Amino acid sequence: MNLSWLIGLYKSFPDKAHFFNAYFTKLAGTEELRKQIETGKTEAEIRQSWAVGLNKYKTMRHKYLLYQ
Repeated sequence: MNLSWLIGLYKSFPDKAHFFNAYFTKLAGTEELRKQIETGKTEAEIRQSWAVGLNKYKTMRHKYLLYQ
């Protein structure tokens, strides 16, 4: 996912109150991404916030892998 495009669009959008809608939240899964963009977090900061969950998922999925 190219977050820089999304962040850039949000920054240049004139009516920020209407940029995000319920469908965006549904696609993102939670409101966290929307809140991070609204507060001005950078792409690197947003990706860093995903690290803990991704590592947890990688550990969990390891036992289901058929091949190394």
